[in-house]
Amino acid sequence: MIKGLKLTMTGEEIRSRLDERVKHHEHAVERYEYEATREPDPTVEYDCVLPEHMCEFEQQFHQWRADTLAYIREHIEGGEVYRLGPADLEFGELLPQKPGMVEQDEFERENRIGLSMERIAKEIGGSSGGAYAIAEALAQQQEGKTPA
Repeated sequence: MIKGLKLTMTGEEIRSRLDERVKHHEHAVERYEYEATREPDPTVEYDCVLPEHMCEFEQQFHQWRADTLAYIREHIEGGEVYRLGPADLEFGELLPQKPGMVEQDEFERENRIGLSMERIAKEIGGSSGGAYAIAEALAQQQEGKTPA
């Protein structure tokens, strides 16, 4: 009996999917290399460029993922059958990519409490934000530093 959700894939299927993901990350590296040196298009009213340090971070991240997935791909036996659990599928990026709206929804759900706490703290009266935002704002209010 198998406990939990496991997918059975051949080594060739895994290698093929890993190859797609490596190419995706390599393309992202090229895109961020271009973006780091791109100037805003004066003919486009809302054309914004990313700061160079953000592009460098993204380049390094995507290069690391491409290298990692290529390393794994080279160590997968093509003729073998693999039983993969959720952690394997996520780490190897073997599932189809999530649509942007799903990623946005997950981000909002994961950060809803923290973002709401910071908003409430700002309404109470100025805080540096973070996990203790409400406590800091209430303490400042009780000390008389900010009006209620």
